[in-house]
Amino acid sequence: MKKISSIMVLGLFIVFIVSPYASISRVWKDYILIVCGISIAVLSFLIKKELHKVIRIVHGVDEIKTDTYVESNPQ
Repeated sequence: MKKISSIMVLGLFIVFIVSPYASISRVWKDYILIVCGISIAVLSFLIKKELHKVIRIVHGVDEIKTDTYVESNPQ
């Protein structure tokens, strides 16, 4: 829940930064927007990963299944 709140706060911060009321130079606005954008991307990736884990738990998948090939040699 903390990640979702962080995305909301970053979104509101971006709205404030791009408004004409913020007296910040254009270069600093660009830097702040880049950092906020990267932060939102990382947080959304973490939320997606966490949601995937929850869905696996709900569906009862306990382990990660991988494709394997085993060749047995009878002796």
